[in-house]
Formats: sequence, structure tokens, C-alpha cells
Amino acid sequence: MSTFSASADTPASADPRSQPGRRRLFLPILTLTLLVLGLLWAAVLLKAQAEEEVVIRSINTENLNLARAFEEHSVRTIKSVDQTVLFLKHQYEKYGDKVDIAEYVREGMIISGLFNQLGVIDENGIYIKSNLPNHKRVDLSDREHFRVHRETDSGQLFVSKPVLGRASGKWSIQMTRRINKPDGSFGGVVVISVDPFYFSDFYRGVDLGRGGVVSLVGADGIVRARRAGDDASVGQNLSSSPLMKRMAQTPSGSYRVASAADGVTRFYSYRTLKEYPLTVVVGVEETEALAPFVARRRGYLIYVLGVSLVVVFFGAYSVYLLDRQYRISQDLRESQWRAEAANRMKSDFLASMSHELRTPLNGIMGYAELLRETSEGENQEFAGIIHESSQHLLELVNSILDLARIESGKMALQAAREELRPLFERIVRTYYPPAAGKGVGLALTFDDGLPDTLVCDATRVAQVFNNLLSNALKFTDAGEIVLHVARRGAQLEVAVRDSGCGIPADMLPHVFERFRQVDNFLTRREQGTGLGLALVKELVGLMGGEVRVRSEEGQGSEFVVTLPIDGAPATPG
Repeated sequence: MSTFSASADTPASADPRSQPGRRRLFLPILTLTLLVLGLLWAAVLLKAQAEEEVVIRSINTENLNLARAFEEHSVRTIKSVDQTVLFLKHQYEKYGDKVDIAEYVREGMIISGLFNQLGVIDENGIYIKSNLPNHKRVDLSDREHFRVHRETDSGQLFVSKPVLGRASGKWSIQMTRRINKPDGSFGGVVVISVDPFYFSDFYRGVDLGRGGVVSLVGADGIVRARRAGDDASVGQNLSSSPLMKRMAQTPSGSYRVASAADGVTRFYSYRTLKEYPLTVVVGVEETEALAPFVARRRGYLIYVLGVSLVVVFFGAYSVYLLDRQYRISQDLRESQWRAEAANRMKSDFLASMSHELRTPLNGIMGYAELLRETSEGENQEFAGIIHESSQHLLELVNSILDLARIESGKMALQAAREELRPLFERIVRTYYPPAAGKGVGLALTFDDGLPDTLVCDATRVAQVFNNLLSNALKFTDAGEIVLHVARRGAQLEVAVRDSGCGIPADMLPHVFERFRQVDNFLTRREQGTGLGLALVKELVGLMGGEVRVRSEEGQGSEFVVTLPIDGAPATPG
């Protein structure tokens, strides 16, 4: 707290060169500036984070949908192949060596578009029959797709790793079933060599960007088919990749990781085929997928940086004005110390209560008023600016506090039965002098059939219509303003009509938004908090009513408030 000497002259702390008093004066501005900057950056960063999460969810959803489509295609393809395998298995088990696979293909009993080769391996592992003419008898007894059936009869279709066919000389995925002899013993294997590039060629039809990839991966971690851009490949080993760990936990999902195949970080989504040990994986390159969001985020940061510079400028300018004001006030106190005891008490109060928001504002407004009365020329203009700005900020703080109390449920209505006509007469009476000063008519009218009383919080009702009348008077330079009271069933309907400049149609949906000023299409000669109409809406809602607006640019506006005649339910304090 500031201390003053007992001297009849000036106080020691009034020396303009004394720094503590100035620091105390500047602290609220500096604190407010830092608070605004902190909130501004926090809001932008939180918005960017939330938007990034939305973008990533959208990417994962799209990838999962594509994975589902590729899964269905893979299942249909494998089922079609399996039907052919089952047909040939049945024929061979029934007719043995009499089976002519090439004839089946020629007659259309087997459609050959999906496979490189179709044939039979006998019980010794020799490739004895094929749909291809002049095929070679090749020993395939070491192949996995032969050994797996010789060792056990699973009764299931086996899907092999990609192999380079000894008979066909092409890369293929072997889809096989066991042939049983009449006694149930092992009689060989029916094998279809499916072209893995059939799958990768199908994947080419979907544009996943330059770094997009689609893979068909077995439960063993070996890639059966893969398409990355224009490149198709097979055989990569992903057994140690995060995909395999995730597949073991859940049959479908999404994740982000650097690819084990090419090192590119992608967003992946996968789905495991329900009937076969295969998984479809769809991936899009992280950098490319996030590029639009990254560009927007860069724009946000540039924007908030620009706004931050403006905030810093106004903060510095406010400090400059306050410093100038401080020096002038110190000079005045030196010459008028005994006549300004009240001002010194105000200074003491400001010093001791600087942590409260309203106190610095009241102090600034007090000094500004004094300077405006005792100064001339530019100093008087500066003092007027400071006073008006402080008043504007104080109104803003009061409105914000009211809104905060409403939102937190801490604003209690003090409802009582009020005489209806006197209530509105008291409200309107305040505005007769300023209306007359502008040459604007002001009228209060009542419908017939009104109740004598209204159950309401008179203070809050007055606050609502003071805001509406103040707005109407601010934007009406000629004509009249009418406050009309009527009854609509159990509701009281109060309309405030003016003949002012009106509101553009594109602004009407926004008039009750906070910090939205409906006059921003004008010259902005009248400044408001931008919270008046927002507070009106909240207060009316708290009282159980509604507010709506009708307006046409250049034709005036009408705000209509409806309130329950018997009052709103009591709100918690």
C-alpha cells in the first residue's frame, strides 16, 4: 500500500521519477495483455489440435471403408477360386486320371481368368495334371502347399505364400485342397496358381495419393499382394511389424506408423477376412493426407501471430497513455495536494486492491475524468479517450460477469409480484431526456386486457429493456421508438420498435451472438460491448421467455420479448 508523508507539501511517492507507483498502474494492463495473448494462443492451439483429431478420424474412417470394400472383393475372389478347387477335387476323387482339366476350361466349366495354372499334384508330389498343354511333370513335394495337406487333413482351403511357379514360371499364390482316396488316405492336392497381381491391379483403381498403399497380408506376416503407387510387389515379410501385433488383438483397426516395407509413415487401417487367414491393409501417406490441415494450421498461426502483434501494440500504447497520464496526475497532485485528499485516498485504494479487476478500471476512469475537466486541447482529448475506453471495458466486464453467472447457474431470480404498468413506465422514463435531445420520439403503449401484475425479477426485466432501448436510441437519428406491451395467452409480449438504420439480413442470425455488433456495417461511430443483446437473450431465457428480432436495413428494427406472466421457476442461487 502506498504511504504518504505528513508534510504539508507533496507526498514522497508523488515524485514523477518514482517507479513503484507507475509499476502498480501498469501491472493490470501488462497482466491483461499477457492474459489475452495466452488465451488467444491457447484457443488457436486447442482448435488446431481438435481439428487435427477430426481430420485423422476422417482419414481412418475412409481407410476402413476402403479396407471393407477390398475385403469383400478378396472374399468373393477367393470363394470363386475355392469353388473351382472343390469342383476339380470332386471330379478327381470320382474319376481319377480320366479328368481332363483343359477340356473343363475349354467347355467353360472352369473360368480361367483368375489363375495362371490349374492342376493336380499326386500323392508323391509330382505335378501330373494341368490346364496348360504340354505341361512339365515337376516335383513339388518340397512345397509348403503340398506338405501341409500330406501331413494333415484340415478340410480347408490353404492359401500359400507367393511362390515362383516351377511349372508356370510365374509368381503365384497357391490355393489348394487335399485329395482323399476312397479309404480317406492322402491322394494328392488340387492346386490353383492365382496371379497375385490380379489383386494389386484391382487396387490400382482407387486413388490413395502418391504414397498410398494397399496390401493383402497373410496371418504369417507375408505379403500376398501389394500396390504402392504404380509399383506392385509380393513377398515382403511383415511378421515383426505393428500390424501383426494389432491383428492379434482385434480383427480391424487403424494406426499410424512407419512402414516396415519402405519406411514411409502412413495412416493404416486394416480388416481381417472372416473366413480366410488374410488381412487387407490400406494406408495413406501421413504428409500427403495431412497437407490440407497443415496448410490451414499454418494460416491459423500466421493469423494469431498478426493478432498478437496488434494486442501487443495496443497494450504498449495503453501503457504509454497511462504513463503520460500518470506523469500529469503526479504534477497535479504536487500543486494541489491539500485539495485532492479524495484522490489520494483513491490512489491508496487502487494500490491496495490492484489484484481486483474493477479497481484499476475505476481508477483509470477517475483520473481520466479529472484530466478531462482540468486539461485542454490534446490532453483533454486523450483523457476523453481513456475515460470512454475504460467505461466500455467496465461495461464489458459487468456483462461478462452476468453472463458467467447465468451459465454457471449462480444467478438467482428475485421474483416478486410487480405492478405491470408502473414497472414499464419507470423503465421508459429514463430515456425521455436523451430521446428528446436527439429529436426522436419515445412512446410507451399498452394493449387492453393486460393483467395488473407480473411475477418477475424487476431488476432483470429493467436490465433487459434498458439494453434494448439503449440500442434503439443509439441507432435511431429520426422518427420514433415505441415500447408496446401486449398479452398472448399466458405470456406477456413486449416489443421495442424503432425507425433507425435497421439490420442487414445477413446479420440477423448473429445479433444475439457474443461480441457481435450489429452496426459493424456502419461507420462504427457508436461503440458497444458486443454483449448487450447476448445478455438480453440469456436473461430472457433465464426468466423463462424468448426474444426474437425482425428488421430490414433502412427500415428500423423490432425486438420482441415474451415473458411468462406468472413468472419462471426459481433458479438456484
